[in-house]
Amino acid sequence: NSNQIDAAYESLLNFVFYFFLGLIVLAIMEIYPLTAFLSLTGVILGFAFIFGPASSKYFEGLMLVFLREPYDIGDRIALSDVEEDTKSSGSSTWFVEGVTLFTTTVRYATTNEVASLANGSLANSRIINAARSPKANVQVYMKFSVNVPYQRVLVFRKDVEAFVKALPREWISLNAIRATRVETELGYIEYMIALTHRKSFQELGAVLQSKADVTGYCLEVSKKLGITFEAPPMPVTLGLDQITAELLFLRREFDSIRPKTGDEKDDSSEEKETEILPTESEDQPDLQTFIDSFASKKPITKK
Repeated sequence: NSNQIDAAYESLLNFVFYFFLGLIVLAIMEIYPLTAFLSLTGVILGFAFIFGPASSKYFEGLMLVFLREPYDIGDRIALSDVEEDTKSSGSSTWFVEGVTLFTTTVRYATTNEVASLANGSLANSRIINAARSPKANVQVYMKFSVNVPYQRVLVFRKDVEAFVKALPREWISLNAIRATRVETELGYIEYMIALTHRKSFQELGAVLQSKADVTGYCLEVSKKLGITFEAPPMPVTLGLDQITAELLFLRREFDSIRPKTGDEKDDSSEEKETEILPTESEDQPDLQTFIDSFASKKPITKK
């Protein structure tokens, strides 16, 4: 509630009040604050270099809370960099649970995780407030085959308009149904269905449920009209690991049929002194010939 923000205002006003009260007391006691301040200039300058950046962030946070007032307790907000574009499908949101002069306590809407943010760090951020935003605009995307006649798309549009008009407590209007992407090589046209909901994104659950209902209805209508896009089968591409495995298999097959030389004989073959070893002059198939013949399914010929 607003009591936390009122307490923050009160603490700041109390600090200002007691500061000037102290100056008045020192003046009554004929103690000049300026003299004491000048005597401590060296110490104050040292602390100024230490706490300068922190003080700057602190005053940025004060200006955020007192001047901008970007949110209230209970608002659903989204934080992002001012130089980045927001998503058309919506942003990840947090609920504001507490505000002080130094920090803002928020709760992640999806997982209920609680976080504490410094007000100074929020001063340079884009803060989207769902509670202060107007009615939610929702987009639903459908893909139709390029071979679908446009008359069927018009029939699809009329059915969706009738469905939206039958739910006046959820939807204000159906804004548009138009093609956003034409992919002739892939064989489909992407259509966007834009709608305006009765509620804002502050009540995100209700908006998402209504969007899911419209998406399911559009899918059923597209099935009945026979305009549902079915992606063609894609060719299988061999990855690097599979190619390596194929080469290792070919190497093993080649080694199994190639006669062994004297250096490659095992211990059992060394005991056979009468065995005749092949010489370098004998014809042997090389590895490249074996691979080519294996790929073309031809018998191996010796060079």
